[in-house]
Amino acid sequence: MKNAVKLVAVCAIALFIVSCQYNDSGNKTSIEDRLKKLEATAPGVGEVMSGIQLHFGKLYFAGQAGNWKLADFELDEITENLDNAAAMRPEENGVKLGGVVDAFKQSQLADLKRAVDNHDARAFHQKYVESMAMCNSCHASTGRPFIVITEPTAPPVSNQRWAAPAADFIATPRDSVK
Repeated sequence: MKNAVKLVAVCAIALFIVSCQYNDSGNKTSIEDRLKKLEATAPGVGEVMSGIQLHFGKLYFAGQAGNWKLADFELDEITENLDNAAAMRPEENGVKLGGVVDAFKQSQLADLKRAVDNHDARAFHQKYVESMAMCNSCHASTGRPFIVITEPTAPPVSNQRWAAPAADFIATPRDSVK
């Protein structure tokens, strides 16, 4: 029985691989053609950076509310998206983004992570401001000095609770209805 299941799985995988080699017209496509199609439909660096901005906004309000687990989560999202942006565009106007991202992660973001890990609201705010300065420096050095990120004045989303939930509280959509 196990061998029959394995055989079916191998056949299904082989059929999938073969079917992926053909386009909608039934013509065989090259890996290069498929890669070009994926690249054309993938989000651009601008969309990834907008996601980073959203996560920085959420990080700010999580830190202000002392929701350190959410702040830590948002820092991870920021790091992941910065890596994605650098991989998508290794160089921008003569600036090697991978090097800038690595330096940012090892300095300002590492300091911000320590503030989150230590639940230190004062250090968090200071390191957040320093991180924004680094973002703006990168924008300027890559030819976009008109993109200036600041501390948020309003939450980036209206449907998220910033305060840490009580240990025994499980939020439901009904809990947020006023």
